[in-house]
Amino acid sequence: MSLITFNTIIDACARTGRMDHLPKVMQDMKKHYVDPNIVTYSTIIKGFCQAGDVQGGFTVLKEMQQDTKLKPDEIMYNSLLDGCARSNLFEEGQELLKQMLEAGIAPSNFTLSIMVKMLNRARKIEQAFDLVKEITSQYKFKPNIHVYTNLMQGCIGNRQLGRAVTVLQTMVKERVQPDMWTYGVLIRASFYSDSYEQVGSLLRAALGLPGGMDLGDSRTATCYVVDHNLVNETLMTLAERGCTKSLAAPLLADIKTHKLRVNIDPAVQRRVTMAAVGDETPVVSSSWSKGNGKGNGKGKGKGGQRSSW
Repeated sequence: MSLITFNTIIDACARTGRMDHLPKVMQDMKKHYVDPNIVTYSTIIKGFCQAGDVQGGFTVLKEMQQDTKLKPDEIMYNSLLDGCARSNLFEEGQELLKQMLEAGIAPSNFTLSIMVKMLNRARKIEQAFDLVKEITSQYKFKPNIHVYTNLMQGCIGNRQLGRAVTVLQTMVKERVQPDMWTYGVLIRASFYSDSYEQVGSLLRAALGLPGGMDLGDSRTATCYVVDHNLVNETLMTLAERGCTKSLAAPLLADIKTHKLRVNIDPAVQRRVTMAAVGDETPVVSSSWSKGNGKGNGKGKGKGGQRSSW
């Protein structure tokens, strides 16, 4: 069996959470005189971190440094950083990033996104903004959509919705195009804060409709891949909150007038239409009700498959 075969088996163990098979696989590698390479160790570390055993990942890193001449690369550091973020190991993550930079390994947007997520969980939003500014300036790259979205989530988690909107404006100004997932984060937070006008303004900006939030560059701000579930959920919730005539009905009308390719659910259309011609009574029964502020995930669409980074 070749090294590639063994690495493939280890990767299968990591992906399926069966790291208990690892000792047998490593034993077989020795039996066949196959030495592990950087991919082998990186995959093992990823497997331990995804299984929640971050200390196991650190142990493998230490063994690799003691027993071989291999040097950890960015992928390996990112796996460990992600493990620290998932397990809320803030101090360990900070030290690991320091080691990574001292070793001369340049961080990427992936690294930065993980660190922002980690700092968000530690309630250190100011440090997250400072780190993004410092790293992108020092290593000459622009934050991507994942970094910006994580910064928005950090602002929202610290009850700074206005600042989260400012991050969106900065993002568009830097010509980083938001997607429906990004808008969904802000729309849900706006619902939670009872900022219904802002909800309508955000959805209009996402769909490229007139009257949308002024983000400077409407072309960059517009999402050309529409999350139909998010649109339907937003319209329905606006109707349930008593905003049909003022927000939901005009939105629905403009979607039709501009012939946007949005699949409007018949139940949503009936709800909006009936409320628009009848007596509006707010009904707080939506998954975005202020009681939990979380949502049921229906608004994610394809974008919902992305991780928090």
